[in-house]
Amino acid sequence: MVCIFSGTGLLAQNKDEPVGSRPFHDFNINLAGDASIISINYERLFLICPSFFVAGNIGLGYNEEFKIFRTYSPPEEYVTISHYLTGNIGKRRSCFELGIGGTFISGSTDQHYILYPIVGYRLQPLKSGRLNFRANFQFPLMETDDIFFSPLGLSLGICF
Repeated sequence: MVCIFSGTGLLAQNKDEPVGSRPFHDFNINLAGDASIISINYERLFLICPSFFVAGNIGLGYNEEFKIFRTYSPPEEYVTISHYLTGNIGKRRSCFELGIGGTFISGSTDQHYILYPIVGYRLQPLKSGRLNFRANFQFPLMETDDIFFSPLGLSLGICF
């Protein structure tokens, strides 16, 4: 009797794409996103089901003081530490991304932390050693007067 009911919880899986086959780590370079002009990031994926995963990221970057009219003084430079957590849904490689991110900013600024929602699109490979790509839109939830903050971020990396 136990044998009859023990198989009721099994789920069918596609043979071409076994659960857990997607690489779970990547290093990437991010341009003009996450409150940085450029950053190097590590990302970890947590597979929830074949069509949904959660991505967590931490990165180290560079930003500088935002000045519309440059003066003779050089702009203030900042080191940034960005992080985010996003949910990603999609079939195979193409995914819609939605989440929240934040960036710590070092240096002489009034804004040492910026929080922002993230909406984006990503191409996430199914095999290790391939490139991943992200394009995301983000907007700060507070004023960002003295730093450069781009609402569009682009990222290219390698998965393993």
